[in-house]
Amino acid sequence: MLRSIVKVSWKKGDSGYEADLLTAEPSGFETITLVPERSFSFEIVNERRCTGYAPEPGERAVCPEFRKIESGSQCSECRGKDIYSGYVRGDKDTDLDGSFSVYMAQISKMVKVGVTRDRNIPSRWVEQGADFGARVRKGLESGEALKVESRISSDGLAERIRKEAKLPPEDKPDLLRQEMKQRDFRGEVQDVQDLTRYSTMSASGFQRSGLFEGELESVRGQVISNGRLAMPLTSGKVIKKPEQKGLNSF
Repeated sequence: MLRSIVKVSWKKGDSGYEADLLTAEPSGFETITLVPERSFSFEIVNERRCTGYAPEPGERAVCPEFRKIESGSQCSECRGKDIYSGYVRGDKDTDLDGSFSVYMAQISKMVKVGVTRDRNIPSRWVEQGADFGARVRKGLESGEALKVESRISSDGLAERIRKEAKLPPEDKPDLLRQEMKQRDFRGEVQDVQDLTRYSTMSASGFQRSGLFEGELESVRGQVISNGRLAMPLTSGKVIKKPEQKGLNSF
């Protein structure tokens, strides 16, 4: 049966933040725990299927037809139903309730700016695979937070970083502190990778699709590694049992 990658989700456990892989199927969703040293054998192929939509905050519904899509992670119907679509676009008439923070995060050799709910720091940094993070504004309404983010990004900081640019890990927050100082921001810089239960990712190769086999060494944001190969678990891509001979089941 085909399944598509929804996302790597993170939760706080006794040994630090730990990751699960959420996948979508025609009949619902399945969660696969990403435990260190757990053996995996699966294949990510260059096909995409809709991952469904969020009808309400914290909820997820399946795509009615588990549609094949050309790009992204949602078909046009599910994207139109998703409560977060307007927020991502920055529509003026979108106003999510709650209190929001603007943050800066160092990921490998780049620094990005982002917005999340106050309560989601530092979990948002963990989800993004950041090395270090700092909150620079707190307690804003959603629209105000987006405006602050836009001002900072227009001054040269990225809002998104491609997964392959998130390696190798960086062990000092020098870039983050430099960007904060340049913009006269103050805030506590936190070592994000120390918050997870996984070891430092040491993969020498990066591959967006194909076979992933062996014991799980590390998870970094949405990227997994077996110590030799790092592979992103990209939302929307189809994941399946490998067809090659002699491999363990997924």
